[in-house]
Amino acid sequence: MNIVFPDRIDFDDATKAKIKVLGITTYNDVPTDEATVIERIRDAELITANFVAITRRVIDAAPRLKFIVSSAVGYNHIDYQYALSKDIKVLNCPTQNANAVAEHAIALMLAVSHKVLEANTSLREGKWNGLDMLGTELGQKKLGLVGYGRVGKLIERKVAGFNMTIRYVNSTSTDQDLDILLQESDIVCLCLTLDETTRHIINQRRLLMLKPHAILINIARGAVIDQAALLNALKQKTFCAAGLDVYENEPTSGHVPPDVLELVKLPNVVATPHIAYNTEETTTRLGEELFKNIESCLNGRPKNIINIKEVRSPLKS
Repeated sequence: MNIVFPDRIDFDDATKAKIKVLGITTYNDVPTDEATVIERIRDAELITANFVAITRRVIDAAPRLKFIVSSAVGYNHIDYQYALSKDIKVLNCPTQNANAVAEHAIALMLAVSHKVLEANTSLREGKWNGLDMLGTELGQKKLGLVGYGRVGKLIERKVAGFNMTIRYVNSTSTDQDLDILLQESDIVCLCLTLDETTRHIINQRRLLMLKPHAILINIARGAVIDQAALLNALKQKTFCAAGLDVYENEPTSGHVPPDVLELVKLPNVVATPHIAYNTEETTTRLGEELFKNIESCLNGRPKNIINIKEVRSPLKS
């Protein structure tokens, strides 16, 4: 089978050895144009999708294509509905980064609530003004999880020692359930899937529901929040602060877009460049899970298939 990894994926040495044995074509960069992606996968039967978008045009340009494997949990960068309509199976890697993302969510909660970034920046500037930096504790706070899959459940388990009150909304929840959670939580953590029904599920109306002292954490996908509305709410301080790892229209590398830069420079934001998943342990697990997916395709029994009939919103919007 002709297998192509059309953009950069970081692997451990064990996975690199498997790639060599199977003769997989790999690339160490991220194409910035669709034409390059098309050229790389034109004769492929199985491809991965890490940072590149697999659009209708890309799919149509690869007549031999049978499998598309997202090297992540999410697959919103793949036109999976169109792929399935052409009998191309779409797979994902659903477990490899859950622990890393859950830990990063908690790191952002602590960094925001204890003013870690503000204090570090001030200290590096030669100022000793810790008395002016009044933080808040996680203990006894109400944590609202928007999404309750692997990551949400892990966050719940990991914060047990903080003695927080945990509530969540999931795929059985209603609009009203989400509104109530936003209104009553001290910290809201977004850990839901992005699809056509959850895009901008946190909009201006819902941002205004947050308590004045609330903290908003996003380790899901940037587009689950209306970013323009978020920027305005943080500028107006309608709620306290945000910890963000994801953004709308993220670059794959290079310079930060102006709209993202304006957001992350706000004094009540702690921000990271989509690194929640990026740990040594996740790199190892990704290689293992990705190759189990590839082997299942080679054996004629593909696993972790995305079935459009089963895809539904983690929440109603």
